[in-house]
Amino acid sequence: MERLITVMEEVGLGQRRAQQYAGLFCVLAVIYSIYLHEILSGTEVNFGGRTLAKFCLISALPFAVLAFADKTWTSSDAAPVSLGAWAAVFGGFTMKYGSGCPITAAALFLPLVLAALLAHIVGALCNMAAFRS
Repeated sequence: MERLITVMEEVGLGQRRAQQYAGLFCVLAVIYSIYLHEILSGTEVNFGGRTLAKFCLISALPFAVLAFADKTWTSSDAAPVSLGAWAAVFGGFTMKYGSGCPITAAALFLPLVLAALLAHIVGALCNMAAFRS
């Protein structure tokens, strides 16, 4: 454990930021797993409709919360965690079901990334408005 703390300090990653990364990774991994499971099982995923919007909204909420709650949280913090969670989930599904096409991975991930970016902007703007008053 001491070694892990030392490595985190060497990279400039404090304990609080590491906890935020780990928490975000776990939440996103669960959401992304459900998202991919729904797609692969063929149940209720309508790429033009409500279900995709629901997944985008749910996966974007943690980004908005972190951007609102932590003024130092940036999209540069969120991007590697989000990509790492997606890579882990997509890799796991590829090992289980086969055929891990990178184009498919990117196409399925794109709406989630756009929603996360929008949520981060909204959270940061809310943070500025709340603390400016």
